[in-house]
Amino acid sequence: MKNSLIKIPQTNEWLGFISRLGLVSIEEARKVFLSGDYSQLTDLGQKALYTAGRGKTLSLEGNLIGSKLTLDEAQSLAETRNAENGFPAKDEVLAYVLYERGVFFEKFGEVFNGLSLFRSAKRLLETKSLELIVDYQLSALQLDNETGGSVQKSLNWIHFFEQNDMQVMQLIAMRRLAKYHRQKEAYQEADSLLTRGIDFGIVFNYPYIVEQFKNSYGYLMFSTGQNQEARDIFLQLLGGLENKYLKPTVLENLTLTHCRDIEYDAAIEYLIEAIDHSQKYDILSRIPDECLFIGDLYREKLHQPDLATHYYNIGAQVSLDMAEHGFSLKGERLNVVQRLENRPKVGYSLPDKFSPRPEPFAFAIGKTWKEINDLFQFHLIRNHLESGNNISDLPGKLGLKASTYYAIKRRLNQHGYDFEGDNISKSLHSLRKRDLIALRAYVNSCTELTWSQANQRFEKGIIEYLFKQVGYQKTKLAEKLDVSYPTVLQKTKSLKRL
Repeated sequence: MKNSLIKIPQTNEWLGFISRLGLVSIEEARKVFLSGDYSQLTDLGQKALYTAGRGKTLSLEGNLIGSKLTLDEAQSLAETRNAENGFPAKDEVLAYVLYERGVFFEKFGEVFNGLSLFRSAKRLLETKSLELIVDYQLSALQLDNETGGSVQKSLNWIHFFEQNDMQVMQLIAMRRLAKYHRQKEAYQEADSLLTRGIDFGIVFNYPYIVEQFKNSYGYLMFSTGQNQEARDIFLQLLGGLENKYLKPTVLENLTLTHCRDIEYDAAIEYLIEAIDHSQKYDILSRIPDECLFIGDLYREKLHQPDLATHYYNIGAQVSLDMAEHGFSLKGERLNVVQRLENRPKVGYSLPDKFSPRPEPFAFAIGKTWKEINDLFQFHLIRNHLESGNNISDLPGKLGLKASTYYAIKRRLNQHGYDFEGDNISKSLHSLRKRDLIALRAYVNSCTELTWSQANQRFEKGIIEYLFKQVGYQKTKLAEKLDVSYPTVLQKTKSLKRL
């Protein structure tokens, strides 16, 4: 699919394209909705639908706040269009946007918001196929919350979707019913649905959905006591996940298998990786649960209250950020805030085996100035690229000419840094995980600065840090950084201690 939707003029074609693309091919969705140039769009309906597609894609990537803000914008565009058309009783564009916002809120635990949006969408619908999908969502919510619905109705929906070649909806309905069966300990029924779903997903060539089914099947194995079988499934999944949002869930599930075997050190490692990934890609919905889990492990199993408090604090801040954007402070989000508030108010020292938390510049020790500068600049650009903002706006946001921006990217590419995949650089793989986490956190604090401001701030901080490491000896600093002595003189002249 080309990176343009301008040639798709009919609303129904837009609806079909967006809903199908966002669920089946995340790579194609990224290409279309996160990288495309849609500045030529003038029709408010198309703008609203494109914006909804972008919000849907950000949701699939786990970018909670970015997705919500984008879907809010889509609703504003659709409502403006509805008003300009005289507030018609039926409005397919507005209905679709409300439906996608309903899916979003339900996915992130706001069931009543989702239910309200589905009902509002249903009143505006004209197209029978979309009305059926909304009816299914309402029926599934009723079953999940035991306010109506039935297993037989869910099976009827699966059969209906299969008979009408609505393959994506068929698979969604199968996985959702399998989850219901697992929660009710009807394990044989859940196994049958998940096994069939994996087979169907492979036949239909929907790898994105197959990953979700395999993760669900692994969790079913865990729920039935088959710990090693579950772990094998999760480890196999990690080898090639297409879905950024699913990765922390798989890592959390691996944590559970190690906790069951009382292997807390391994559990901690997987949880730290999950938190790192969730922070890197703004998958905020996972962070409170992850931080609550790791905090409780540190406090109750490993008896390290300082580290518990550190992670409770991260989880609590994210929970409060979510609350500011309209998400209820409940469940794990409320629990992690309460853990932080109710922690023992005494001072601790970090255990010797863990050492002090890493400085944001600790990664630079033992590296040349060229390597240090490349690492910072690579992460700064990559952080912007992964933020969900329009890539074409990035040079301007950084205060760079487009030619300068692309020259910097080309130089970093030549030095082994890959902006498209995860094969970043040999030097990156040499970093300790804790140092890399600290570097990423520092880079994230620079994203509102221009390129010049960010680099000036970084250079001053890193030079001051490294100068202290070598005992404020300029000759030794020049040797360590592999730069000339005059260069060191120039870089240290603004520091207070010479």
